[in-house]
Amino acid sequence: MTRRARTDRRRPVATHAPDGSPIGLYLALGTQGEPELIHSVASPGAEVLDLGCGVGRIAHALIALGHPVVAVDESVEMLAHVRGAVAVRSAIEELDLGRTFPCVLLMSNLVNASTTLRRRRLLRSCRRHVAPDGIVVIERYDPKMPLHAGTWTGEYGGLAVTVERSGHGSRAYARITYAHPDGRLWTHEGYGTPHLLDDDAIRTELHRAGLRLERIFGPKRRWCLGHPV
Repeated sequence: MTRRARTDRRRPVATHAPDGSPIGLYLALGTQGEPELIHSVASPGAEVLDLGCGVGRIAHALIALGHPVVAVDESVEMLAHVRGAVAVRSAIEELDLGRTFPCVLLMSNLVNASTTLRRRRLLRSCRRHVAPDGIVVIERYDPKMPLHAGTWTGEYGGLAVTVERSGHGSRAYARITYAHPDGRLWTHEGYGTPHLLDDDAIRTELHRAGLRLERIFGPKRRWCLGHPV
């Protein structure tokens, strides 16, 4: 019997999302109490809609805490690493699942979008998908975060972080380097300035989207809890 040679048609494993985000970085990042914080304000076993889930860093931990998760991301490369959740490929702004959830999650400082239009579209998607008696949990940047030119160092998710900024406004340039203890390095860089939202601003933005700010909580008061109006 003659055997035919077989061609391996499997696609190579992607290392970056289409927007240039290094997938390895998000796989290496650990959690810093975020899942437990979300768990503390959600009802026991409440299903969570994780908007902008990435590789499932938070979704996986929420599942372990007993929460079913629907994980949404625009990148199929990121979603390929999500396990145990219902994965949905979609831009957050365009998402319309035709149903609501007891807990909607908008993390990764997405609410600090540099354009007002995108921020409001993101929040409207949250409102569209939250149940009448549900909650929306939002992570924002520290309103006191420095945005002037300079260099800062810190730690996040077990990685050392260095932020270098120059310029200002739309011409501002930022380069963020993440260093793993084993020597691996990842960088994010780009132009523009995130829009910082103080307490009054986040309250106003939620109100515009049909949400009511209940409270601000967590480390550096970076977390916002909202309810549908």
